[in-house]
This record gives sequence, structure tokens and C-alpha cells, in this order.
Amino acid sequence: MARLRWGTQAPFDTDAARERLLDAAEASFVRYGVMKTTIEDVAAFANVSRATVYRYFAGRDELILGVLVRDGGRFLEVLGRRLDLAPDLETAIVEGVLQTVAAVELDENLGLLFAPGTVGLTTSIAGAADALFGMTARFLRPYFEKGRAEGTLRAGLDLDEAAEWTLRTILTLITVEGPRQRTEADLRGFLQTYLVPALITTPRHPG
Repeated sequence: MARLRWGTQAPFDTDAARERLLDAAEASFVRYGVMKTTIEDVAAFANVSRATVYRYFAGRDELILGVLVRDGGRFLEVLGRRLDLAPDLETAIVEGVLQTVAAVELDENLGLLFAPGTVGLTTSIAGAADALFGMTARFLRPYFEKGRAEGTLRAGLDLDEAAEWTLRTILTLITVEGPRQRTEADLRGFLQTYLVPALITTPRHPG
């Protein structure tokens, strides 16, 4: 690849160039917000021309999708290590939802992508919904398969649809303000009462 104006050190392959541009997009989101970021902003942060950005990404939507997939994958990798320690499927489901909601509130990049004023744009991008549901389904499948083998997952559930229902619950909790504020303990009880019975045969916390 020809050396371009990337600052002091140019990337030497396509993957490295795309990573640099995704880093620049994230920096732009932090400074200007996802809605207001332009290709010119990303190019300025990466120290390249607009034409160089378009060489690797079709436009802003594709950059947002790239950041979403990258940050989502990184988060799920960390979350997986935590949930692997869960004693049972119910705990894995509840703690997974709680930690995801908390991460969006605390992590600057995830918060920008899923802020109430931004999430409509994020999820409407071509391929974003498929990416989100696909990542969630792949992530949850081993936990659901283990629950099915142990007899704790409700019989007859489609695993992809169970993952979709879990993600829809998370997205609602993140983006729709409820009638009252819940503490973490209150939210845990809420999930145990309404989400867990949809997925688990005999919840340990029935209400």
C-alpha cells in the first residue's frame, strides 16, 4: 500500500488503515457526537484526506457500523469472561443484562452509540440490526446450549429468538426511560420476575 499522509507513522496494510480510521471516528464521536460527526472530522483526526477515508469506508454510516461492531465485540469478550464464572443460566442472563446496561451508562464509546438521541441512527444503519442481533446470538448460544443440556432452558425455545428477546430487553432498558428509577437491586428483581421466566424452566427467584 502506498504511504499516505497519516502523520508520523503510516499503516502498511488495509486492516491497520481501517483500524486507524475507526479510532479517528471514535475520537470524532467523543468530540462532536455521533450525529454531528462528518467525514471531514474523521479525516482531520486521522490526518488524511476525505478521499482516503472513502477509500476504506463508503461513508459515515459504514464508519459508525465499524465502530459499533468493534466496540461491541470488545465488550462481549470481557463480558464473556465474567459470565463464564456464573453458577447457572439464570445468573448469567440477569448479570449479563445488568452489566450491559451499566456498561452503556459508564463506557463513553458505547454510551455515545446507544444514547437515546443517537440509537435511532445507530440501529437504522444498513447492516446494524443484523450485526447486533448476530453478535448477541453468537454470544448467548453457548450459554443457552448449556442450559438446554442441563434442562434449565425452557423446552422448545428457538435459541436465536431467545437471544433476540434478550437483546430487545437490553435495548429497551437502555433507550426508553421508565416510569421510575430503579436501583441495581430493583432492576435485578425486575429481570428475575419478567425476563427470566421467559427463558428458564424453574427460576430460582420466582418473584
